Parts: sequence; C-alpha cells; structure tokens
Amino acid sequence: MGQPKRRREPIEGQELISLAQKLARDAERHAILSASLASQADRLMVAGLRLLEPPRPSATAKPRAQA
Repeated sequence: MGQPKRRREPIEGQELISLAQKLARDAERHAILSASLASQADRLMVAGLRLLEPPRPSATAKPRAQA
C-alpha cells in the first residue's frame, strides 16, 4: 500500500522562494538541453536529406553533343 501521509508544517515564504528558484534553474537547464537536441536533430535531418538527393552533375563536366 501507499505510504502514510505525514502532516507538514506550513511552508515558509523563504522555502517557497528557494523552491521556485530551483525549479527555474532546472527549467533553464532542460530548455538548453532541448535546444541542443533540436539543433542536432536538424543537422541529422539535413544530412539524411542530402544522402537521399540524386547526385548533381559536376560543374566541370562537358555537355554531351546531341546527334
């Protein structure tokens, strides 16, 4: 079964501020990590799309003469 609920003393204002600051720092870390992962995903997507594109003719290739 679940743990019995304990009665806590009312949270003081300073504790609430400390908790809010910790949550804000955690949210910032997660946002930075999320942005980094999104950027990496974008780079991988572009690399994958380039591999799927047909090869382009090189600029130094001579056009073929038509008969």
